[in-house]
Amino acid sequence: MLENVLLRNHPIRDALLWVIIDNKWSDFYYTVWTFPAIKISWEIVYINEEIEIVTPDDTEKFAKSIITQDQYDKLVKTKNLDFSFLFQGSRFRWNISFQMNNIMVVLRLLSEKIPSIKDLNLPSIYSEITKIGQWLVLVTWPTWSWKSTTLAAMINEININYAKHIITIEDPIEYVHDHRKSIVEQKEIWRDVPDYNTALIWAMRQNPQVILFWEMRNTAEIEMALTLAETWHLVFSTLHTRSAYQTISRIIDSFPSWQQNQVRLQLADTLAWVFSQRLLRKTDWSWVKMVKEILIKNTAVSNLIRENELHQIPSVMQMWWKEWMQVLEQDILQFINEWEISMEEWMKYANNPRYLKDNVNS
Repeated sequence: MLENVLLRNHPIRDALLWVIIDNKWSDFYYTVWTFPAIKISWEIVYINEEIEIVTPDDTEKFAKSIITQDQYDKLVKTKNLDFSFLFQGSRFRWNISFQMNNIMVVLRLLSEKIPSIKDLNLPSIYSEITKIGQWLVLVTWPTWSWKSTTLAAMINEININYAKHIITIEDPIEYVHDHRKSIVEQKEIWRDVPDYNTALIWAMRQNPQVILFWEMRNTAEIEMALTLAETWHLVFSTLHTRSAYQTISRIIDSFPSWQQNQVRLQLADTLAWVFSQRLLRKTDWSWVKMVKEILIKNTAVSNLIRENELHQIPSVMQMWWKEWMQVLEQDILQFINEWEISMEEWMKYANNPRYLKDNVNS
C-alpha cells in the first residue's frame, strides 16, 4: 500500500523488499557508496549480485518512494524520520536519516502476526502481569532486544483475555492490534499526537485502564508515568538501561536532588516489574537466544528503594529466584551450561562476568 508518496514507482525498492519478505530477513541497510546490505545472525551481508553500488541519488529516490511530502519536509527539518510502512501485506519499521549529508535508509521487517508470550518462550510471570489492574512495568535494554515485541505480546494477552480500554503511544506503531475483548487505540507520534507528554495528558482524559508509551526519555515523561501508575492505571514503558538496578537508579537520578526522596517513595509503591532483556547469538550462529533479568516488586525490594539501598537489589533478586526473580547472569548461565551460548558471546554482555566465571560448569 503506497499512498500519497512522492514517487510511487520504484522497481529496485519493490525487488529488494520482496527479497526481504521471501527470506524473512530482519534488518536492511541502504546507504551511499556501498551495496545494499542485510543482517543475518548479526552479521552484515551485502547484496551485490546484478546490482550497482548505491549513489546519493539512489538513496534520495528510495526514501521518496516510501514517504509523503509532509514526511519528507519533516525529514529535512529534523534530519531523522521514524515510521512504519505496509508493503504487500508485510509491515516494516523504517528509519531515514542523514550521514555525510546523504540520506541513509534502515528498515526492519516485522512479524506478520503479534507473537504470543508462549511464542517468545517467556516464563509465565509475563502472563501474570497482564492480570493486574495498576502499577508500572518496564522492559529495558538498548536497541534490538525485542522490547517492542515483548510489550506487544503482553498487550495482546490483555486484549484477548480482558475487557479493557488500552491506549498505546508509539514512535512509530510497529504491531497493529485488532479490537478483541478490549478496545485498543494506537496513537503514533507526529501523525496522531504531537509528542509523548501531550499524548499522555490527553490519554488521562480518555479513561484508559492500560497505557503503553514507548520510552521514558525525560523527567516529565517519567513523572507522568509514575502519576498514571499511582492513579489506577497499568503502565508499560521502556528505558535504555542494562539492568534492573540501573533502571531504578536512572529514574531517580533524572530528578533534581530535592525531589529524589519523593520519587523513591513513588517507585517503591508503583514499580511492579522490570525486565531487562538481551539477544545473544547461539553457538551455532543459527539464531539468537533472549536472556532476561527479572525484578519483581516485593516487600524487600520496596524497602531497598525507600531506604536508597539500591546496590543490594541484585543480591535480593538472586535470593528470591523461587518468585521468578533473577539477575541476567542466572539466565545466561543456564544457556552456557546447555552449550547454547558460547563464553565469548556472554562475556560481551554480562553485567557481572565474575558471577559467571565462578558458577559455569567446567
